[in-house]
Amino acid sequence: MKFYVATKLENFSEAQRVIKLLTDLGHTVTYDWTVHGSVYRDGLTRVREVAHLEAKGVRDADVVIVILTGGRGTHVELGMAVAYGASVILYGTEAHFAIGPEACAFYHLDCVRHVTNDAELLAMLGIKR
Repeated sequence: MKFYVATKLENFSEAQRVIKLLTDLGHTVTYDWTVHGSVYRDGLTRVREVAHLEAKGVRDADVVIVILTGGRGTHVELGMAVAYGASVILYGTEAHFAIGPEACAFYHLDCVRHVTNDAELLAMLGIKR
C-alpha cells in the first residue's frame, strides 16, 4: 500500500511515528516531508519544490492519513486527497470528529473515515501485525 501522512509541522514526531509504523510493516510512503520539516526559510524556489512534491505524494497515495489537529496545509492536502479519489483516514480524538461550531464538514464526507489509535488505523487498513 502507498500512503501519505498529512499534519501540521508541530505534529512532526507523530507523523514520523505513523510513517515508521507503516513502513516497518512493508508499506510505502509516497513523500516523507518529515525528513526536512519546514522549508520556508529556504526561499520561494524550495517552498514551491516541496509543495509540488507534497501534492504528488497525495496524488500517488492509495490512502492519505490526516493526523489532527492539522493546519492550513493539512486541510489543503485533505481536499486534494478527496478530489483525487484517495481513501482518507482522519487520525484524532472523538472531540475532533464532534459536530459543533468548530466542526469541519469535510471530515464527514463518505470517503473519510475516523480512527483514534494505531490498532484502529491498522484494522481500517486491513493490516495485521
